Amino acid sequence: MKVYAIIPARSGSKGFKNKNIQTIDGRPLISYSISFAHKLGVDKVLCSTDSEEYKAIAIAEGAEVPFLRGVEASSDTAMEQDILVDLNINFERYNIEKPDIIVWLRPTFVFRDLDLVQKGIDYLKRSPQLSAVRTVCESEGRLYRIDEGFLRPDFDDQQKSMIRRQDIGKRYKVFSTDILRFTAGNLHDDFLGRNVLALETNKICGLDIDDEIDFKIVKCLVESRLDFLQQYIH
Repeated sequence: MKVYAIIPARSGSKGFKNKNIQTIDGRPLISYSISFAHKLGVDKVLCSTDSEEYKAIAIAEGAEVPFLRGVEASSDTAMEQDILVDLNINFERYNIEKPDIIVWLRPTFVFRDLDLVQKGIDYLKRSPQLSAVRTVCESEGRLYRIDEGFLRPDFDDQQKSMIRRQDIGKRYKVFSTDILRFTAGNLHDDFLGRNVLALETNKICGLDIDDEIDFKIVKCLVESRLDFLQQYIH
């Protein structure tokens, strides 16, 4: 089965300009996902980007960029399924063999568990009943929203001001690494399908760089060179 790693790196981030190529420990952010992909031993490591600048950086870091992402898949409102459709169109346009499995490596995640993601690929290869695999990490489940200035629980607080985490059960963050089947039939909003295997990973792997504060936190952690982090940095 053909396995491709895809690093989606749009250039138009407004919250934190050019976050995908900001440097951490002397390396552009996308470099960490590209290096991780090569360690997985996949058949291709592709960067999907709309930018000539990002393309040049991605190639220098070891990724292939045989085409630039189309306009519709590069807008502020574009979602993963739009990028998948764009990939499918360009695979056909440039006569690139399509993969059976895609490992979706968002460049805003620096920390990943190599062995766990490799297990996820193996699970998907061996288990036709699975539609996808996701790495997940435990998160805070006792979350509130603000409704016209007032706090409202997004969980059953049992009419208590304080409630133990154990009383509501575990909750998980899922937006880190996805492993999915690439077929013409799943290029839509529900591209992961309904039979998604969860592989729980260390909480450090859930750190997502969305803004400049997130970036500074991750940068400090990476550049601290703490021993326990090294197995998650690639």
